Amino acid sequence: MRTTPPIRLLLVLVMALLISACSGAEEAEVAEDSPATEFATDDTGDTGDTGDTEDGASSPASGEPYRIGWLTDASSVTRGTYFPEFEGARLFVERLNQAGGVNGRPIELEMRDMQIDQELAVTLSTELVDSGVLMLAGGTIEGRMPSVFEVVRQAGVPFLTGHSARPDMFPSEPDPLLFTVGNVFEAMSDARVELWPLVFGDEFPDGGTVSCYIHEGPAAFAVCERWLEALEEGSNWTAGSVINAPLQTSDFSSFVQPLVDENPDAFFDISIASHAIGVAVAARNSGYAGPIAFSMTATPETDIDTVVEQVGPDNIWALSNITSIDETDVPEIQEIRSAAEEFGTEIDPNSATVNGWLMGMIIADSLERCGADCDPAGLRDAIEALDLDTRGLTGGPLQYSETDHVGPRYWTGYRLNPDTGELERAIDNWVDFDAATDLLSPLATD
Repeated sequence: MRTTPPIRLLLVLVMALLISACSGAEEAEVAEDSPATEFATDDTGDTGDTGDTEDGASSPASGEPYRIGWLTDASSVTRGTYFPEFEGARLFVERLNQAGGVNGRPIELEMRDMQIDQELAVTLSTELVDSGVLMLAGGTIEGRMPSVFEVVRQAGVPFLTGHSARPDMFPSEPDPLLFTVGNVFEAMSDARVELWPLVFGDEFPDGGTVSCYIHEGPAAFAVCERWLEALEEGSNWTAGSVINAPLQTSDFSSFVQPLVDENPDAFFDISIASHAIGVAVAARNSGYAGPIAFSMTATPETDIDTVVEQVGPDNIWALSNITSIDETDVPEIQEIRSAAEEFGTEIDPNSATVNGWLMGMIIADSLERCGADCDPAGLRDAIEALDLDTRGLTGGPLQYSETDHVGPRYWTGYRLNPDTGELERAIDNWVDFDAATDLLSPLATD
């Protein structure tokens, strides 16, 4: 049965926000300088072990923490893409711990900076699992993760990745220990094939030519090529060129010149944040004036803002499977912004922060169902049974199963308003993505 959101956990965090929207609800008044302090009851009226005090207020979580290891890039070229995910999870956990934690116990996130160094990642992940963490989460770019996955396989510890993943998470026989909330393979999924003509339908009702950039890496060209091939077959858009550059590139002028010469009707800049910024700026400075669309799974709003600061706000678009932090009328986004103001972040909140908050929800919900004596095996089983209402953060529920550790995904599109500098919906709806039926063949694991 779906938890909406995690039963007796997340609602405590958003209760004040949601109730305060209902005028006249005197009991919903919450001091501006304190978090929400009420737990929602279940169908029996029982709030469970919430840590409530006698006067009804929730006390902070105490006791032995649930220890979760988190790998991220906190200091190198992909920091802008991956570190905000950790910060989003941290914000969720801070709020949750303030409100009583899980089964009265706090969650403790133990972050390690793996950068994009595969050898370092193995060392850090080994240290974490040897220290007794219940699971690992996070990760960085695709090519650095397989060796980490081998560490968790040997240790029998589940891993929840927030971005990159391998084909062995996909239906119908996913790796028992690996789960994902969004990854690079969706770049060439049927969902984005369907989404592109919807987003650009008003600008290009008869279609056009689209080119694609992806950073250099194992099978990187296929991320663009498969998507372009499917887009050409399924719409009135024509595939343009595919360009890429090595990961350590800092000057992209020579790499984007063929794109500028080609002058496609639109340009999909799908890459890690530092590359997406450099490519977009170089393209504009070299004379390309057409639409540039970013993938917000890799290039969140803060990095799009960097592009705007350097080359202006015109013709900037974005595709996303996460609600933009700019949608300030969404209660769940308001809650994340409020937590960021209270606890602080190194990087301004963005869609990656939202994705990390979602990951925190998944971890907390799974820990609660795993129980007070949760161990890695029990937590793995709880994650696999996830059925979580994530609307507000994305387009619908997230569910895992024995045969699917990807779950349903939802995609939408944004266009930057040059007057406000904020992203606004280019379409009102979300396009569904089902990994069991909609994915164009996953890339090889080598």
